[in-house]
Amino acid sequence: MAQWQLKLILKDFWDKYPEELTLQQVSQKLLERMNELRPEVEKRFPDYLDDFDNSIEDFELFAEDDSMNEEEEEFNYRLDNLYDWADISLDNTFGGKKLCWIELF
Repeated sequence: MAQWQLKLILKDFWDKYPEELTLQQVSQKLLERMNELRPEVEKRFPDYLDDFDNSIEDFELFAEDDSMNEEEEEFNYRLDNLYDWADISLDNTFGGKKLCWIELF
């Protein structure tokens, strides 16, 4: 099992889309959590901060523009990029250190 170095906990709101939350609202909550995590990324993993900041910028588009509510495929593409960032191996060993656990459920 991987040894996750950071955690991004989203489970308290993730399953409320689309019944209770719009994609814009999910993006706003996701950004809150990402911005809370950012100082820890900057402190412990500065080599990976630029990619994390790029993901923040990606989700800002969804959080600020309600017309993006219809762009679920684009949102999922951006989310895949965040998953790829989170799944970075830090020690190149099977089951070793990985950057960030994203907890959705």
